[in-house]
Amino acid sequence: MQFDFPKGPPGIHPPTAALKKILQFRGVLNPITQKPYSEAVLLGVGGGLDIGYILFQFAHLPNPMLLLGFRNQWNNTLAFLENLTERLNLLVDFLTFSDEKSAETALQENLRENRLAIVWVDQAHLPYHHLPESLRGYITHQVAVYARDGRLWRLYLDDLSTQPIEVREKDFTTARANLSLNNYPMMVFYSAGELTPHDLRESLRSGINACATQLLHPLKTIGISNLETWSEKLVDRHDHQGWLNIFKNTTGLFPVLRSIYESIKRNGTGGFALRKLYSDFLHVAAGMQNNPALNAIAGQYLQLSNHWANLAENALPSRISEFDRIKNLINKKYDAFRQYDLKTYKKSINDLQALETTILGDFPLDYPEITQLFEKLSSQVKLISELEFSAAQRLRDISRR
Repeated sequence: MQFDFPKGPPGIHPPTAALKKILQFRGVLNPITQKPYSEAVLLGVGGGLDIGYILFQFAHLPNPMLLLGFRNQWNNTLAFLENLTERLNLLVDFLTFSDEKSAETALQENLRENRLAIVWVDQAHLPYHHLPESLRGYITHQVAVYARDGRLWRLYLDDLSTQPIEVREKDFTTARANLSLNNYPMMVFYSAGELTPHDLRESLRSGINACATQLLHPLKTIGISNLETWSEKLVDRHDHQGWLNIFKNTTGLFPVLRSIYESIKRNGTGGFALRKLYSDFLHVAAGMQNNPALNAIAGQYLQLSNHWANLAENALPSRISEFDRIKNLINKKYDAFRQYDLKTYKKSINDLQALETTILGDFPLDYPEITQLFEKLSSQVKLISELEFSAAQRLRDISRR
């Protein structure tokens, strides 16, 4: 099936990447620059950054599972997109359904009317991702759906890709049906309403204010305070939720360390926990708002991006050859997918699984070394917390002017 697919580099963060391509496909332009919206601007208008930290320990899971979040409304992408589309005056519908058949039919009907959609799926059920069955039901993901070939029962997606990805409709419906908390969410794009340069400047201000407010939230489980919690848990010997107690048995430690690296460096974060992308947004916003003070804050987030990247690298110390190989394979996997080299992508996954089996069977750090690692990570997280707080305070002050 032939159709025009938006040209350009692969996206970074699933919801902003999907919306960017849809707006580009429909010819929607930034009213100030008269160019397509960048993913950085979409991130910033949507509310920018946040910090999430949860270490799940469920009886039905063999090991603890770490979840890190870096975007505003990191655990509620629907709310993030609602705020973003409202601030840009985009005419969209957010739909939910009671069962997979009605969800499938609604998508078919919208594609028949040439309306594009962002659809929530379980990533591990998308066959082209080649993820292990153990991850099924745990990775909520968003893709843009562009077209359907009813004769072949195929859908054509944008999934951080440089070209459309073809998938069987049955497989896609299964991926929608296997989200852990499911009402089959879907965002349908109709058109862009009128948005003046003044309107966009107000939206930029609203997005910046939302970012600062969320990061500086006083609760211990929201915003920057999450980092304080994480830093404490890494070294607390008395708390049964402390890492030194949870990981006395090293069996479950490696997947968590890998998750730190992958979450910060590769999994929809642009390599730097979204901080580099947000720095780019602030530079652009400084020009669009004629506010050079934003450039200084952009510099702070650029500095933070390097600290986050260092934290990721130190979670899997390269002096351990097995960890260095793991990081190289993770990078190779993501780079291959971005270039739609699915053969290399699949081979990288297989190589990762083989090496992980070796590491799980003979973990390369003893308990004193693990203690030292946690102490180093804790110090880094604490420093990042202080730098994040300073940047967010300046961001708040700017947004109030």
